[in-house]
Parts: sequence; C-alpha cells; structure tokens
Amino acid sequence: MTATQESATIAAADSAVFHRRPGDPYPVFVRGEGCELFDRRGRRYLDLSSGMAWAASLGQGNREIAEVMGRQAATLTYIHNAWASTDRQEELAARLVALAPAGFARAMFTSGGSESNELALRIARQYHLARGDSSRWKIVSLEHSYHGATIGALSMTGKVNVNEMITTDYAPYLIPFPKVPAPITFRGPWSGLEPEEAARRAAAAIEERFLAEGPETIAAFIAEPIMGNAGMTVPPDGYLRAAREVCDRHGVLFIADEVMTGAGRTGTFLRVQALGVVPDMVIMAKAISGGYAPLGAVLLHARVADALMAAHKRLDHVHTYSGQPVQCAVGLTVLDILERDGLVAQVAARGAFLRAHLADELAGCPWVGDIRGAGLADAVEYVADPVTRAAFPVEKNLAGQVWEGMLDRGYILPTGRYLGSDLIGDFSLLAPPFIISEAEIREAVAALKETLTAVAGAW
Repeated sequence: MTATQESATIAAADSAVFHRRPGDPYPVFVRGEGCELFDRRGRRYLDLSSGMAWAASLGQGNREIAEVMGRQAATLTYIHNAWASTDRQEELAARLVALAPAGFARAMFTSGGSESNELALRIARQYHLARGDSSRWKIVSLEHSYHGATIGALSMTGKVNVNEMITTDYAPYLIPFPKVPAPITFRGPWSGLEPEEAARRAAAAIEERFLAEGPETIAAFIAEPIMGNAGMTVPPDGYLRAAREVCDRHGVLFIADEVMTGAGRTGTFLRVQALGVVPDMVIMAKAISGGYAPLGAVLLHARVADALMAAHKRLDHVHTYSGQPVQCAVGLTVLDILERDGLVAQVAARGAFLRAHLADELAGCPWVGDIRGAGLADAVEYVADPVTRAAFPVEKNLAGQVWEGMLDRGYILPTGRYLGSDLIGDFSLLAPPFIISEAEIREAVAALKETLTAVAGAW
C-alpha cells in the first residue's frame, strides 16, 4: 500500500502509540508548509491552531530555522547547564530580558510550559526563604485556569472537571493550593458590569482569599493574561493591575503565565506590556521557539533575582535539557525573525482583521454569542439563546460537530466545551501562525460560516 492509498487517520487498535484519547481516530500528517499541513493521502489542511497547541507560530518548514538547528547541532549539541553555560544560552537570556518590561534581569530555561511553571513555583518558595519568611508556600491561582501537566503545575491549575481527571483521578497527588474566581464577564455574577467595576470585584476576590488563607502563608499569585483553555477569556480592563496592587499590599509575588500569550501572540511581545503590568516572574514557552524545539523560560524581575543571589540560594533542581544549545539557537532565530519581519505588529493587525471579519461574516448567526481575543489569540463562543447567553446542552456535542465539520472541510480549528462549569460553553479557538495571510483568514472564516450553517439544524 502506498502512502497515498493509506487512510488519513489511524485508529488506536492499529497504532503502537498509546494516544491521549485511545478511542479516537487520529489524523496522520506527513508534511507542512507555512500555514498548511498535509496528511498521508496528500490532502491539504489550513492550520488555524499553530499545531493544535499555539506553538507553531512561524508555520511549518521554515528553512532558516532548520538550518540554524543543523549548524548548532554540528557545533555544540549538549552540555548540562547546572555547572556550565553556553554562548547561545547567554545570548538568549540577554535578548529576552531586554524584551521584557523594565526591571527584568535574569532568565532560566526549561523544556516547556509545565516545567517553567514548576520552576516558578520553586523560585517563589526560595525567594521567601531568602527573606526569612518560611511560612509562605501557597500559590493562589484562578478557577478555570491551566498551568501545565506536572504535579506542581496541575496543582496550580484551576480547570473544573475536565473528564473528572484533574479533580478526581489525580487529586491524591495534588498540592491543595487555593483558587479564586476567574475574571469571566460573559456570564456569571460579573456579567453586565462596566469593566472597571468587574475588575474591582474580581480583584477583591483575590484579596478576600488571601485574608481567608492568611497572607503570611501566600507565596505567589499566578494568572494567565488571557485564559486560552477557558475559551480565550479576556479579563476586564484593569484586572491585572488591581491584582498586582493586591499582591503588593500583602508581600505576595505576582507570576504572569504567558506560555500561550507570549512571544508576540497577542500583538505585543508580552501581553502584560499592553496592560501596563510588571510581574515578578513571566512564564514563556510555545511560540518562543515557533514549535521547532522544546523550549520554555522563566523571566525574573531584578527584585526576585537579587534576593536569591544575596542569600546564595541555589536552584540546582533543573531538568536535563534546560538551556540546551540547539533549543536556545532556535529561540534566538525566532526572535530575529520576529524583529526583522515585523511580525509582532503584523499579528496585531491580522488579529484585528480576523475579529472584524468574524463579526461581519457571522453577524447573522444567532448562535454566535461572543467574539473575543487579542492579536492572533481569538475565540468564538456559541450560545443557544443570544439574549440570555445560555450555553447549549452538553449532550448536543456542538463542539464536536464544529470540529468535525471544519476538519472535513480541510481546516484545523480546535473547538471544545468546558465541562463542569456554567460560565463557559462551547467555543472555537483561533490561534493561527503569525504568518497567516488575509486571504487565508477570509477562507477560514468562510469555512466556519459554512460549517455553522450546515450543522445548525441539529442544534
């Protein structure tokens, strides 16, 4: 059987891989070019997801990055950074610090977002120990948040009843970190409020939890500037600034998880820069390497780094591939391309075009309740009733229908349902590569409109 005769998908029974969802058929892709992916039959798909995880920000098949990877691998492949550094690690740290808000001074590298959040958790603890404040250990996070798959990152994660896995199956392993309500305003108690009032009340919920737990036990507060896994929830204006003030009043570190939003995804290098917020740590991954290498980073403000260094605190518990030269070479090349090609500004412009085009083309769809986002991090949320904003019943499987309808038409558009919460219904996430063209955006929106129209009768 030739490659073109093979099925485009593989079933669990036919694969030696233990797939994440063993009962589902998996598309098998063999090639990518720009924003396009091709399966084993040669069928073309337009990728609206940057590789299904927001990581492939520069698209597929970038020869410049591939050549850099080869040259670096041939020059210096690996050295463990617990006791040695490399020129590529030093250069990348300096570049990232220079691109961060004023006051950031250091960077530490990991292999991805989960590791970075895990590292930030440990840095927060070491920071307070360095200051003689050993009672601070709790990390306060948001309900409906997502911070990664390792135990510490899962403990900070606030997702509700995702297949009951996080809250039930893994509960015995998790650290009981406190959670506070997410700043969701499309539904819930803060819907209909002016943004300033919604931000004030949501930030007040953080302070209430600090006081209930005892501020002297809180090490850090962590939040995503846009909550991607919560249907691209965009906090109301002023929320993160107010959260920063709450943290400052109680001596708590503020960690911005920019795994999904950083490295240009939202139209500024970091989302916090557009919001006028200076965290104590910033978490990065995904687009920082364009998907070409496993790379994550924790950026440290000088006030954190200086306290650790003054107390001679060691962070020896690093991972094997932290700061690996090939990873760092990729990161440097990604930064070069972003700057040379003006891609961060292009993301801002293309994102505005995408949201405007969605609003125009989907204006006649009563089941489209909200279009939101920033840059190329956008979502369409679907409603059963445009007046009450009621979500569709779970059993309608709206998300599954939209996903399958778009896939059948040759488009990769992640569409999901947040189980266990009435605040978030069915939604589609649009996070295409930064290089997507206006023509490709028009094509994608037309396909989504066609899909919604085709399946509307079943809703």
